[in-house]
Amino acid sequence: MSDFSLKHTVTVHYTGSFDDGEVFDTTQGRTPLTYVEGNHEVVPGFEAAVLSMEPGEKKRVHLEPCEAYGERRMELLYTMPTVEIPNYDDLVVGEMIYLMNDEGYQQLARVVKVEDDGMTIFDFNHPMAGCGLNFELELLSREDYTEPVDGGAHA
Repeated sequence: MSDFSLKHTVTVHYTGSFDDGEVFDTTQGRTPLTYVEGNHEVVPGFEAAVLSMEPGEKKRVHLEPCEAYGERRMELLYTMPTVEIPNYDDLVVGEMIYLMNDEGYQQLARVVKVEDDGMTIFDFNHPMAGCGLNFELELLSREDYTEPVDGGAHA
């Protein structure tokens, strides 16, 4: 088992699927995923599962929503006047668009409904919020992490 007090760079192949079996992402046939343990680069349950693995090991894990993207939160559904949205004539239900939040940052939202009264409902939940996720994992390597030096390059 890895010593989590030291950071490691982890390289893993995975296939992720929903509970109905639909595959949402895979690294098979592509470059494997590399991330730094403890940097919140992957969902918590994925990181916890890989943390207990040794290089060369394979395993399957099921993540509950709380271990992945969280439960769906109703307070992340917003209704706003359609005319306040750039290119509002082109809105399509189900489409993902970026909207500016109160702090001036862009956030991804899904168009839920364009109302006849000139209002549009947006969902700011992660698209996988509320979903159980399944992963087939293969840990390829775990190496000591080297802090980036000037310019972000690794030493």
